[in-house]
Amino acid sequence: MGARHATLLRHAEYRVDDAEVMALARLALALSSKGLHDRRILAAIETLPRSLFVATAHRTRALEDRPIPIDCGQTADAPSVAGLAYQAAELAPEHRVLEIGTGSGWGTAILAGLCTKVYTVERFRTIADLAFERFATLALDNVVPSVHDGLEGFARHAPFHRILLDGAVEEVPRILLDQLAPQGVLVAPIGRPGATQTLTRWRRTETGLVREEIAPTRRVALISGRALAS
Repeated sequence: MGARHATLLRHAEYRVDDAEVMALARLALALSSKGLHDRRILAAIETLPRSLFVATAHRTRALEDRPIPIDCGQTADAPSVAGLAYQAAELAPEHRVLEIGTGSGWGTAILAGLCTKVYTVERFRTIADLAFERFATLALDNVVPSVHDGLEGFARHAPFHRILLDGAVEEVPRILLDQLAPQGVLVAPIGRPGATQTLTRWRRTETGLVREEIAPTRRVALISGRALAS
């Protein structure tokens, strides 16, 4: 078990039983067969149980590569979908990362174990509060959470080495691209809601932004604005 994630589990006072250890190992193996080959990401997924981040009724499903419903009519992506986006971002330990769409907080915790600092933004207060409680339980001291319109970014903490959109947009707002550091990378699913989208990567170079299409994907849509009803 990775040192960072072992520490998180101790803070959570959560014991991973043998059945869950085996299920997490099977999950990691399944993800590697789906194109996820970054060993750091696979180790993080294998050692930080997703069941910590979902309602009790969904904890068995959390050990599988499938999406899970969360509050406010939202859905947490399957681990393979999130993991492939993280892999496309080419994450490194020294990176400061902006995550648009906190969701259950599982992805945030994965990122927190991979990078030096994670800034995460959620538009739904109810979802955010639950995630923030999980961060406190895990004593995540390198996560800066906020409730606001994530499609505006987090300008007062910019620039970021990496920006990850945990939902689909038809076009990335220029304000997000402007918050990328030199050599920074932004990864987002591009396309219409309900249709197959394209996981796309932008890299800021000395001569401008370079766009690259990575793979087909399917994500829920990111909606602009802070939610009026939480």
